[in-house]
Amino acid sequence: MPEPTVGYPILLHLQDKQVAVIGGGRVATRKVKHLLHSGARVLLISPVVSTELLALANEGQIELIHSEYQRDMLNEHMPFLVIATTDDDAVNQIVAQDAHRIRALTNVANGSSDDSDFSNMAVVDRSPLIVALSTNGASPAMLRELKKQLERAIGDEYAILGEWLGELREPLKSQLDSQMARETLYRRILDSDVLPLLRDGQPEIARRIFDRIVSRELAL
Repeated sequence: MPEPTVGYPILLHLQDKQVAVIGGGRVATRKVKHLLHSGARVLLISPVVSTELLALANEGQIELIHSEYQRDMLNEHMPFLVIATTDDDAVNQIVAQDAHRIRALTNVANGSSDDSDFSNMAVVDRSPLIVALSTNGASPAMLRELKKQLERAIGDEYAILGEWLGELREPLKSQLDSQMARETLYRRILDSDVLPLLRDGQPEIARRIFDRIVSRELAL
């Protein structure tokens, strides 16, 4: 008996890419906010939209087409990615068919997996650190529990340290000539008191220790 297939996890880079969201309710609102956070250019198509989405449209953060979805409506815009969130299964299926015809990646919220090229995962966002979870639909309850546990375990200290390490990435390429040397530096930072101090709300002391470790390694 063949093993069941599982999804292939990826992190899409959506900066300045056109994404079309069909529908204007609660699910659409949540997805649009996440898409904007990812840097996408959002096109929203719906006859009725939430107060939050209307405000985003009025502020010019998203483009809004205030109408029912019509067949081939996507052709003029050629989005990279399409998300259908309406409560009408027939409309969602038409959106999926149109999206596939123009070779856009497609997701139908709460629809058949046959209509979708990808599924969204539960996310713990400590940008630049992103942790994404999926059970391939096997157990939403377990997924929610795992997410809660990770949210407690991974605090904002990881976001701060992630930013500091990100600042180092390019300079280290020219100043440390081997991957092993860079890994040694990262390991010393992670093994130090930097994370515990950040967790305790002492970022100034944590930064001094961080800078001291970096300076010491670069001077060797």
